[in-house]
Amino acid sequence: MARFTTTIQLHNADESDYTLLDTVLAKSSFRGVRKKKPGQADNLPDKREYNRDGNVTIQDVTDAVVKAAAGTGKKYSFTIIRNKPVYN
Repeated sequence: MARFTTTIQLHNADESDYTLLDTVLAKSSFRGVRKKKPGQADNLPDKREYNRDGNVTIQDVTDAVVKAAAGTGKKYSFTIIRNKPVYN
């Protein structure tokens, strides 16, 4: 089973844009990851991180991210990383 981590940044976005992004990605089995850096304010971060596990390819993940981000109507950028499996 593959695990992918993606970071998405919506440009000139507000909370409602990120709420829409969260909702659409949750329907595609993405889980949001909230990471607060030391000293970071509690306001809306300018990017969000999500995990996706399953029998999917990087192309499946890319397609889902592009569809969700484009659906906000904002310009966006993203990165996708396939996590290395850990064997015991």
